[in-house]
Amino acid sequence: MLNQKKLSTLATRVAKVNSPRVASPPSDSKRSPTYSSTDPQLRQRPEELEQLATELRDQVADTRPELLPLLKSLPTVTRPWNLQKPSDAVALSALLQDRLLCLPELNRNSPCYSARDLVLLYTKLKYLETFSQSELAEYANTVASSASPLEAAAVVRIRQEEVRVVRQLATVGNTTELFSRLATLLHIPCHGDAWNEIVKFAANALPFAEQTESLLVRGSDDRSALCPLTKTNNYNASTIPLATDVARGSCTCSSITLQAFERCEKLRQELLLNSLSINPNAKSSSALFNTKMRAVRARIASCLDVSDLVADNQLRILLSPSGTDAELLATVAGLARLYSGLGEEENLPGGVGPEHCKVTSIITAGGEIGRGSNSASGGKHFSNLTPSGEAGTAGQPLRKFPIDLVDVVTMPARDDNGDINRIDDDVRELVQERLDRGGGVVLLHVVVGAKTGYACPSMPMVDALAVEYPYRLLVVVDACQMRIDRSLYREWATKGYVVLTTGSKFFGGSPFCGAVLMPMRCVYEMEAAAVERHSEVAFPLGLEDYFSRYDMPESMRNIRARLGTNMNAGLLLRWETALVNMEPYCCIPPKDIAAICKLYMNTFRTKMQSMWGHMVELLTPPEPTENDGTSTVTPMDTIVSFKVRHENGGFLDMAALKALHTLLSKDLSGALPDDALAKKRCLLGQPVSLGKSGAVIRIAVGADMVNDVYVRGKGESDFAAAIEPLSQDDDAVLNKIALILRHWKLLHHKYIEECVESTPLEPLKPLSDWDFSVKDAQVARVVQHMIEERVLANEDQPEDETKLAVVYDLDAIDMAFQALLTSFPVHFEHRFAMKSCPLSFFIKRAIENDVGLECASIVEVKHALRLGCPPHRIVFDSPCKTRRDLQFAIIAGVEVNADNFDELDIIREHAEAIFQSSFPECTPRYAGNLPRIGLRINPLLGAGANSCLSVSTVQSKFGVPLTAENRARIIAFFCANPYMTGLHAHVGSQGCSLEMLSQGAVVLSELANEIDAAAGTSRIKVLNIGGGLSTNFDDEEVSPTFAEYVEVLRREAPQLFKRTGRTILTEFGSSVSSKTGWVVSEVEYVKAHPQVDGDDLTQTAIIHAGSDLFLRACYRPELFARRMSVYNPAGLVSMAPVSVQNVAGPLCFGGDMVGRRVELPTISQGDFVVVHDTGANTMSMFSRHCSRPAPAVFGYRASEDEVSLQLLKAAETPEQVMSFWG
Repeated sequence: MLNQKKLSTLATRVAKVNSPRVASPPSDSKRSPTYSSTDPQLRQRPEELEQLATELRDQVADTRPELLPLLKSLPTVTRPWNLQKPSDAVALSALLQDRLLCLPELNRNSPCYSARDLVLLYTKLKYLETFSQSELAEYANTVASSASPLEAAAVVRIRQEEVRVVRQLATVGNTTELFSRLATLLHIPCHGDAWNEIVKFAANALPFAEQTESLLVRGSDDRSALCPLTKTNNYNASTIPLATDVARGSCTCSSITLQAFERCEKLRQELLLNSLSINPNAKSSSALFNTKMRAVRARIASCLDVSDLVADNQLRILLSPSGTDAELLATVAGLARLYSGLGEEENLPGGVGPEHCKVTSIITAGGEIGRGSNSASGGKHFSNLTPSGEAGTAGQPLRKFPIDLVDVVTMPARDDNGDINRIDDDVRELVQERLDRGGGVVLLHVVVGAKTGYACPSMPMVDALAVEYPYRLLVVVDACQMRIDRSLYREWATKGYVVLTTGSKFFGGSPFCGAVLMPMRCVYEMEAAAVERHSEVAFPLGLEDYFSRYDMPESMRNIRARLGTNMNAGLLLRWETALVNMEPYCCIPPKDIAAICKLYMNTFRTKMQSMWGHMVELLTPPEPTENDGTSTVTPMDTIVSFKVRHENGGFLDMAALKALHTLLSKDLSGALPDDALAKKRCLLGQPVSLGKSGAVIRIAVGADMVNDVYVRGKGESDFAAAIEPLSQDDDAVLNKIALILRHWKLLHHKYIEECVESTPLEPLKPLSDWDFSVKDAQVARVVQHMIEERVLANEDQPEDETKLAVVYDLDAIDMAFQALLTSFPVHFEHRFAMKSCPLSFFIKRAIENDVGLECASIVEVKHALRLGCPPHRIVFDSPCKTRRDLQFAIIAGVEVNADNFDELDIIREHAEAIFQSSFPECTPRYAGNLPRIGLRINPLLGAGANSCLSVSTVQSKFGVPLTAENRARIIAFFCANPYMTGLHAHVGSQGCSLEMLSQGAVVLSELANEIDAAAGTSRIKVLNIGGGLSTNFDDEEVSPTFAEYVEVLRREAPQLFKRTGRTILTEFGSSVSSKTGWVVSEVEYVKAHPQVDGDDLTQTAIIHAGSDLFLRACYRPELFARRMSVYNPAGLVSMAPVSVQNVAGPLCFGGDMVGRRVELPTISQGDFVVVHDTGANTMSMFSRHCSRPAPAVFGYRASEDEVSLQLLKAAETPEQVMSFWG
């Protein structure tokens, strides 16, 4: 027999093997295998060590160039590496990051050192996030051949857990949740004073705790995202310093150079090391970051020669994630001007009412500017990913953006024949129409440098309109290509024009980074609008998804206050890459810049016409814009646009040119191994459509080329020689184009048409397939295993006998939580109803699966905190909270839902004590340490099929009934108390239809909208729609599913799925846990019944569980009956004939019946009865009647080959039961 001691040993061994712990890279004391003087590898000859170091450097340069700057921290290389293997690449990265964070001042037992471990693990996981699915599969499932089977299993288990967490990083809701997950993997306790210190240090470091190539794409949009397979973005550029042989794509975007990458890595390291510093004189992370962003703005101002204008308060520089995002700031400037008094009725033209006041944004050169400019100018998302990391839907409005107040009019760059449109007359007419006959403001965009290099409309005409309409016309100069004389920035600033600039076009910064030169009048108007009554319209909530307060100058206090505190480290680094070229370029005399560009362009055009005319056709350069001598906007001639002929003599169309653009950027030696040209990577400007006239691809001069020629040449006479290497690179580009055209079908098929699909590791199933219930066939295997291992029916050692056990399928639990998480959109958060299954192991699995907790008592709250649940992910919902309960919860940071008006008054008293003199002016954004406070309402929907679990009736004890009188009182209370931010409704459980549950959500949402409207602001931040999803107890099928509920919610309550800034909470309990557990009991006795005519009941079997575990099933069998199965003493499914029987429990009263007149195989003494679907409301409802001890709880994981069993909670001892009675 397997006694209790042996069982405990088995459980411990299995737990260690299956542990999800993901260790950080080893600290110094754990590095002895690599660095100890006793290591035989260190007795290698110096030349051998040097050879290893050289080989590693070469490998890194060829396969993992992102690690090159970090490689300097590795003093000695003592082992061979194969960086083609993901496991070696990850190991080397982890080692180098660990070396970087070797801070001598840190005590290994200090909170900061634990924070260091969290940071290292996070960095490792974010590096894994850049790998393809096939690489992740290889990493997770491949271990060293020298490892023992047990070691290999442990390593695979850890790596698979790492990969699982990697997939979940994108949906982690906040840093507290993230740190809890990381701490769980590292076995760091998530409670106590030390944990708070750990979180503080880790939070400081988090914005910089990614490798540089990943950090460079953060705080941008999906245009910047790198494909895990190609390591490039949609424009074939990369933030990894890959070897680009010829860079001519600065009119679109550029790949990062090793020099710029090293600068970024140095800056990242400075920020990261400072964040973990315990030096009392060190700056805080936010203060240092703020300093760096301030320095970037100052450096930009210096490069553009406007520093004195900034100092004299004529101008401010605002940073933007890209030139397209900058359009949002221009529109905000227009809205601010609209609400600066121009929209007041007394200031409007005759016959025009305030309802006609709008901002009209006139976009010129449509089709030859950023593709998202139209959307951004109209307050709409242009990407499915926002810089904050939140999802957006391209073409849909930003949150709370007043799109009805903004009209966007686009004027195409070219006509259908591909000729440039001359639009001056049209622009003048449209501006006059909007401003003479109506109210509002016009944003007139002047494009200075379209994709093919021209400008429109003419600046003299624009200047004249600006003089004619000095208040209502706001000129926006789109200078994002930056191919102009820098003296123009001063000219435009003095005229009060808004100027959009970038560092990621001409200056070659990593994609993308923008800046706005905002005139002071606009700055003052924006500052005023941010605090006045129109603030939510003039500065909409959705701007938080695009900008951070650190993007704005410190003098713009009101704007900064309305923006979040997230640090866009990616934007800082991207501007650093731009300044690598920008600063030296701006030191070159303008006449030399002009001479270099003119010489290069003439040389290149001559070469193309004379040598390559059979293959290409140059687009005629745009004619200079007419100029009256007072202003010029002619961009520098730095872009060559040309068509490409295919083998039939016609020109490649837009789709073919895109394919050509991609093929040029790739190493094609896999298809053409014998041609040296095939290896060259050439990055050109993205193709541009010319309408019916076809399309062109572009070669552009970049600031890096000008800098290079200027440094190598010593004057204009030497520039020709200095240009020669560039000319040779251009030859390579044209020759590679010819090579691609000769092998078009082969290359197009291999690199464009051929779809490379990687098989994901553990692919997520479709939602309809998330069938997480324990299967009857599996139960049979586990019962047999428990009997064979003598866990059950331990007759040899009666003191350790186990006649009864509660059993959980650990895989089913994880699947249940994943079914919940994957069925709902990301702005839904979930709180598991602890009352349904408060067992510690289950609650920990909830926390580890990114699910918070709903607590119905203060002890449940304390239990949740003890097990490591972050306070803000706990909801306290009890209808009977005492003053002490409320005080504890609020101070702990737990979200509280008041149940009635009296409770609201008590909460108000606590709030007053916390806010002190600042109450009630405090807003939810600045509510001190007060957690989210909500109110539970009763939507009065009536009872479902199960009245005892329906809580939306008139007589319900829960919530405030939503009568007309109470509705008005609720709205008034929310308006008067800004700390009130949530509404909660729970209709009922088990017996409430999906439509009824959805209707409760509709009522809740409508009330929230009324409160927001009455408050004049977005007051309601949280809608808690409760749980209540019924569970099917008739068979093993999960029905209804979470996905089915979501489908009904989308149909009945579509407003829940709109991103309005509200978080939607659910509180599922039984529907998550019921079908993940079962109970098994030995049959102690069987009592045969005398035959009675007309009654086929034959016997009653006595088992060791009754109404102590199955309270509802025993007392309300018509509502809560459970399925049962019978197994013989060997654990095999009973084959006895079926008969009608009772299954009774051990308690001393007649109603202790688990099953009444159930048809089962005839039960015999010594058989085992399994009661199915008992994962919820069994142990949590355990009864002390008759003083029987609570049973042991086991968990298992079952594979095809084996069952792994572990003890999760030991059975109560008689002493523990007796101690309950005092």
